[in-house]
Amino acid sequence: MNIKYIAAGMAAFGAVVLSSCSDFTEIDAKGKNLLNRTQDLELLLNADYSLSATVMQEISGDLIYAYSPLSTILKVPVKTSNSIIMGWDEAGHDEKLPELTASDAWYAGCYEYIGRIANPILSMVDAAEGDAATKAALKAEAYVVRAYFHFLAVQKFAPAYNPATASGVTAIAYVKEDQDIKVPTVPVTLDVFYENIISDLDAAEDLDALPDAALNQLRFSKPCLYAIRALAHMAMQKYDLAARDAQKALDIKKTVADYNDMLNTCYGAITGAPYEAILRPKLACPEDYFADYNIDFYNTYLNVDQLEPGHLIHDKFNTMNAGYEGLMDPSQMMIGIPGLFMTMDLDSSWPLIGLRSTQMYLILAECAINENKYDVAMGYLDKIRVNRIRRDMYAPLEGTVTDKATAIKHLKSTALGENMTTVWSFVDKKRWTQLDDYKETYRRTLVDIDMTLTPESSLWVFPIPQNVINNNPNFKPYMN
Repeated sequence: MNIKYIAAGMAAFGAVVLSSCSDFTEIDAKGKNLLNRTQDLELLLNADYSLSATVMQEISGDLIYAYSPLSTILKVPVKTSNSIIMGWDEAGHDEKLPELTASDAWYAGCYEYIGRIANPILSMVDAAEGDAATKAALKAEAYVVRAYFHFLAVQKFAPAYNPATASGVTAIAYVKEDQDIKVPTVPVTLDVFYENIISDLDAAEDLDALPDAALNQLRFSKPCLYAIRALAHMAMQKYDLAARDAQKALDIKKTVADYNDMLNTCYGAITGAPYEAILRPKLACPEDYFADYNIDFYNTYLNVDQLEPGHLIHDKFNTMNAGYEGLMDPSQMMIGIPGLFMTMDLDSSWPLIGLRSTQMYLILAECAINENKYDVAMGYLDKIRVNRIRRDMYAPLEGTVTDKATAIKHLKSTALGENMTTVWSFVDKKRWTQLDDYKETYRRTLVDIDMTLTPESSLWVFPIPQNVINNNPNFKPYMN
């Protein structure tokens, strides 16, 4: 369950037809736009950015979110969104899910942040009252916001990037501040979409106005710029540029939080017996570049046993299993399958769309693997692992790996520990569908239903919501 704070406002249209800047920023009853000073425009950036990625995490196989028995959810006579997504039902996805998707909070949220925050600032800041340095900083951060939420949007609604085909794949619309409000937006090809992401981030870098550390982790800083560009370049398979940007982010902030030192005493719900659990502080974890408020509660994780022995996520996450002290099985009680890993951490923050140093080490490791530099790659993984594995069980990987398949196996295991509570596991697994050495077919059985997810599956792309299609003739459920 992703408990979040969702900004009020435009919820449906996203990139359909954007209103004017005055419409977006109207404050007084007479319709006069009052955001004519830099200090007023900066208020737009003080947002609680929040999105829900549950369905993407379910497709990637990391979790299921349910309160009732899975047999009831998956064995319904009429297909539902839940039965299709949790059941990896490709036929239902292609034939039924589009009509079941009346709206989509991820789509609406991404384009709301673009249309209510980034583009109004970019269209108004030059004419606003204020000094040049402040204007440059606002403009740079707005470029980063626009690039970032376009990047997040395209992960869900377009195929994975393949350099050989990207120019012939239709993505979604890239909405800029000069969008004509009288003209419906037009989807662009995937290569053009990513070029726009990179262009916005380059423009932000050219301004050289972002701080090394933001006012708080809800704002975007210079490491965020480099991290997002590294992620975009990885998607585009431009590994040299991705490694360059990942290193730039780490040159500013390379801290990896040590979960061994972040254990807190909790007490069981039945006898009150004490147990230890990770406490990941909200907006204060030293490895985070950007964070969102995301409490991990009532999510059931399916892949946690794929973590290496001694991993503190496996051993010390605050779970219902630990809270019930082994006297009751919460997953058996709630969803009818025994022994699953159900979270109940109300005190920590596990950012769903956050950016952090460990992502950059993972990028450097993957880039090194692609150059057959296995020792170098394992060294990057060790910088994460030494802070994630129990000290009495940790052993370095550097110097132990001599082949690519083993290196990739360790990369994926380390990445799972970093990303399973986030959207990034879906992003990586979808990206890997285009890479022969990384792609794989996932299989599982739930309530006697055998499920398969292939690299070629259409499940990796979600349908455009009906409220967008109904208002913009340029969109259809699946753009390709």
